[in-house]
Formats: sequence, structure tokens, C-alpha cells
Amino acid sequence: MLSVNKKDRSGSFFMALASICWSFGGLFIKFIPWSAMSIVGLRAVLAAIVFVIYRRSFKIEFTLGNIMTAICLSSTTVMYVFANKMTTAAAAILLQFTAPIFIILIYLIFYKKKPTISAVIAVLLTLLGMMLFFAENLDSGAFWGNIMALISGLSMAGVYVCNKRPDSNPENALFMGFLINSIIGLPFAITEVTADIAAWLAVIFLGVVQVGFAYIFFSKGIKRTPALLACLISTIEPILNPIWVMLAGLLGLLPVVEIPGRFALLGGIVIVVTVVGYNVWVERKTAKE
Repeated sequence: MLSVNKKDRSGSFFMALASICWSFGGLFIKFIPWSAMSIVGLRAVLAAIVFVIYRRSFKIEFTLGNIMTAICLSSTTVMYVFANKMTTAAAAILLQFTAPIFIILIYLIFYKKKPTISAVIAVLLTLLGMMLFFAENLDSGAFWGNIMALISGLSMAGVYVCNKRPDSNPENALFMGFLINSIIGLPFAITEVTADIAAWLAVIFLGVVQVGFAYIFFSKGIKRTPALLACLISTIEPILNPIWVMLAGLLGLLPVVEIPGRFALLGGIVIVVTVVGYNVWVERKTAKE
């Protein structure tokens, strides 16, 4: 569950790239006045096109692992976009990143694999860092928005775990997930989308970069990285998310400038040190075995 081969160090690099791409989601969703389902559908169509160009194929393998991963991916993205519309962005991303806890529980309940002490410590420190990071901005938000963010966190854990199944192919599973979101989201977009240039540019960026490129990197990284470590690395996303919002505010692109405070900076340091430290610890431990 937690071992990393020396030849697979590139997995962490690709997971970090994916996380950086994902981190733009909260900012660009702010520029789009349309409903959550319209955003989900349009973004998924664009991401699917990017994936087809990258793969040079429309091929889908309907294995149980691919289907499970696709459903989890669809649920993750739909619930997260809804959460952003119904509660604060900080609450949405914080509650979504309860995923490491769900990963440990899934492995414990369904695979009877107990987490190592180092894994538990890494998860607890990561959650502590996220609590510090959002302590000055997090409020209770809307109840159902918070519930959807939690469901998104559970689904995210499912994406990481299901991708580790032997009958799961990340590229096929992710492409299938994009198609699911396209089918369920496009009917809303057809009746709602307007000729808003800023909104269209934001949607194109979300589909091509924030989802399309991100999941290309994810598909390369997830098979080379243990599920829990991959999820911990992806906490780069909630750290960068408010930084992009702050920079956009300073540039006058948003009406309000949101600057992270001392607790936020401390939380960011805790998370970065924990993720890097845990990565180094796992590699050194594996090298000795």
C-alpha cells in the first residue's frame, strides 16, 4: 500500500503537476455565472477532447475497475462544483481533502490493511496544516454544500483506491468519467449558456488545463505512486488555490483581494514539510528493504 520503487519517483512529480493544474479550479469557477451542472458538462467535454488527442483513441475498456473509477471521478467533480456554488470555496476544498482519512478507512474495511504509524502521522499532520491554513477564512457555510464537499472527498478517495486495482487503466477510466459528466451536464448547458466571453474563456481553461492536462499527469502518476502518498501530494491543490485568488485580486481581476494570514502561511508550511518529509521517509525505508 505504501511502498515506492526507486524507478517510480517520477510518479510523485506527475502527481504534483496534476495538483498544480487542479488548483486553478476555485479561481476560474468564480468567473462563470452558469450553474454547476453546465460547468461540469462543458468542462468534461473539453477534457474528453484533450484526452482523445493525447491518447489518439476513443477506446474504452468496460472492466469493473474502470467503471468504479469513472463513477468515483464523476461524483468527485460534480459534488465539488456544487459545493463551490453552495458553500465557501475554503470549506469546499478543505472538506474534500478529508480523502486521506477515507483512503485509510477503505483499505482497513475492504482490504483489511492496517495503516502504518508513519502514514497515520502524515495524514494527521496534513489535516492539521489544512485546518491552520483555512482557520482565518473557514466558516460553517451552507449545510448541504458542506455535505457535498464531504461526499466529494469520499469519491476522491475512491478514485485513488480504484485506480490501484489490477483491472483498472487510468486513461480508460478517466476518459469514461469525462463522458459520464458530459452526458449528464450538457443538457443543462444547452438551455443556459450565454455568449459571455469571460465565462467561455474560463470554461475552456478549466476543461483543457485544469481537468484535461491535470488528468493526463494524474494518469501517469497514479500507477507509480501509492494511493495514500498520491493523495497527500495532491494537498498542493488547496494550498495554491487561494494563492491564485489572491493574485487575481491584486491584479484587479476580482472585486476583493484575499490575502492569506499568518495561520494560513503556517498551515502551508506544515503541509509542504509533511508531504515532502513523508515522501523521503517512504523512499528511504523502501531502499533499506
